[in-house]
Amino acid sequence: MWRQLLEYTDTVGRSMVGFAAVALVVAAVSFVVGIVQAVSGNAAGTLPFWITTMGCAVLAGVLVYLASRRGDLRRR
Repeated sequence: MWRQLLEYTDTVGRSMVGFAAVALVVAAVSFVVGIVQAVSGNAAGTLPFWITTMGCAVLAGVLVYLASRRGDLRRR
């Protein structure tokens, strides 16, 4: 899927996929930091990490969707 997405999109679509990959890395790191905070007993301090995780995951999904739509429009 990723290979076809990168193959059939233009430069803007590829940059969207790149930003989506970065957003997923940020989401994963934030998720791990939130778990470490929760395990260490600071449950109240985990809210910013969970919000960051969900926000980055949604952003990555939207960017990948938009990049795939650009690829579909370009192929037609």
